[in-house]
Amino acid sequence: MNKIHLLDEKTINKISAGEVVERPASIVKELIENSIDAGSKNITVEILEGGIPYIKVSDDGCGMNEIDAILAFERHATSKIKSDNDLYSIGTLGFRGEALASIAAVSHVTLQTKEEGALFGTKVVVEGGKVVEKTTCGCAKGCSIEVRDVFFNTPARRKFLKRPSTESMYITDVVTKLCLSHPEVSFKYVKDRKLQFITSGNGNIEDVILRLFGNEVYSSLMSASFESEDLKLKILAGKNSLNYSNRNMQFFYVNGRYVKNKTLSAAVDEAFKTYIPVNRYPAVFLYMEIDPRQIDVNIHPSKLEIKFSDERRIFEAVYKTIKDSLHKYNLIPEVKIEEKKNIFEIETPTISAEQTKLYLTSSDKELEEEKKKFDNEFKGKNVFLKDNVLKENSKNSSLDNHLAVYEEYEHEKEEINKNDLAKKISDIRIVGTLFSTYIIVEKEDVFYIIDQHAAHERILYEKFTSQYEKIQTRQVTFPIVVELQPRDLELVHQEKELLNKLGYVFEEFGNNCIILREVPVILGQPEARQLFIDIVEKLKDKELINKISLKEENIIMMACKAAVKAMDNLSEKEIHKLFDDLKITENPYTCPHGRPVIIAITKTQLEKMFKRIM
Repeated sequence: MNKIHLLDEKTINKISAGEVVERPASIVKELIENSIDAGSKNITVEILEGGIPYIKVSDDGCGMNEIDAILAFERHATSKIKSDNDLYSIGTLGFRGEALASIAAVSHVTLQTKEEGALFGTKVVVEGGKVVEKTTCGCAKGCSIEVRDVFFNTPARRKFLKRPSTESMYITDVVTKLCLSHPEVSFKYVKDRKLQFITSGNGNIEDVILRLFGNEVYSSLMSASFESEDLKLKILAGKNSLNYSNRNMQFFYVNGRYVKNKTLSAAVDEAFKTYIPVNRYPAVFLYMEIDPRQIDVNIHPSKLEIKFSDERRIFEAVYKTIKDSLHKYNLIPEVKIEEKKNIFEIETPTISAEQTKLYLTSSDKELEEEKKKFDNEFKGKNVFLKDNVLKENSKNSSLDNHLAVYEEYEHEKEEINKNDLAKKISDIRIVGTLFSTYIIVEKEDVFYIIDQHAAHERILYEKFTSQYEKIQTRQVTFPIVVELQPRDLELVHQEKELLNKLGYVFEEFGNNCIILREVPVILGQPEARQLFIDIVEKLKDKELINKISLKEENIIMMACKAAVKAMDNLSEKEIHKLFDDLKITENPYTCPHGRPVIIAITKTQLEKMFKRIM
């Protein structure tokens, strides 16, 4: 007896349906994409209990006649392509001709459709892949498809569905992504008979983002664009202060299709590197228009994956576009101070009328006496933050001396040439340091708090980056012996030229050891040894070899080791120097690891905290 046999049509359809229809969200996705391809301007999505018992998608697209309505449920029946040559220039979201047939194979489907100008519409009912009813009906132009009892005839598939609330979440995610893909279409989403949202359909993607994600994301967006002969990019990226623990807020669209692609993800990561903390991800809405002949979307039935014919070019275009936008925007995060009520009830002290009168009628003389009393009481103590920036001699200095320093500083500030603001700091006042870690700077109605380690790290990072090609080395006083694993030793010899460029000169010493003869001038011997070991570890990652990543990782490590640390006391002159250097950096907002360098608090925010203004 033969072991191999042909499957019957019913089984084939169910297997095919498994590739296209993974869950109710897959059905919603396929139906909405068909509506978009039909030229719809208004699409309504309705679901009940996670879409398992009921899904309805209706639109005002071109609609179908009676023959097309029946043919649409056949496998590989489509209006999108006609031959294999069309696969190289796909301009629609759907093209495989599998969606309706796969959906109908595992559910009860009712289709109502009418073309523009037709007197009557067509109603088709399909159950388990078989057409059970075909009649004329009255309906509006476009299509309306109801899907009931998903996986009713495949209980093994149905039992693997999640709870209705979880399936609803997946559907909401699909609808959200499709809303973003076509802002020119108005979407109405109804879940469990409750309206979730309606998009305007005015073609403005920023309006859709505001409607779906709220003002926090919308207000942080940076816009950037790129255009060449056959490639067009529009990117809306959130500022570095808005970041997430996963990539769920990254949306990539190629020719109107939501896609996942490692090249695009890598370009975004590389552009935001040193702007956001490690293992955090920015919000990005990327829209690409490209010649369809340069991409391949026919990889998987879900059509989520995509390949580019020239991935390097795509990477560079996205990377440069985002990087340029980061340089144009002010990335200093503003502190949002929220008023928090104490959980304990605090009794408000009462003030007598006599006391009130005293407070309200105090003369200037009385106020002056109070001020002198305060000055005498705290004279010689570190009352003013500015005292902390003066080193040893400031610790025992008097208040008068501090005021003299301040007056001298004010006098010097007046003498600064107003045309040389880029190099001087006439427009700011350095108030002092806090906890020997944070520098406080005042400018007009805003004061800034600067992390001295992060600031110095950013300064050194950019300095080392600019000197990377001509990094200086020095001979070590005592040769540094580094023991390596046999595989690492071979790797070190392979990448000798790269390591030399990083400032390391070495030779083999035997027994899987090497001797470092020269190291980068910025490092002491112990740090140089550990950094060399760290670099060798990173060389094991083949994706980093001969790429920007290795250079940046090495420079980041060097900058971190050489930067001033928290609790290091800086003199006033050193603080001025630090601030001067920070002002001329390319990115003064974050350290190379992505942590904030500087935050801002406005005078208005402080006044609100002290109830000076309401």
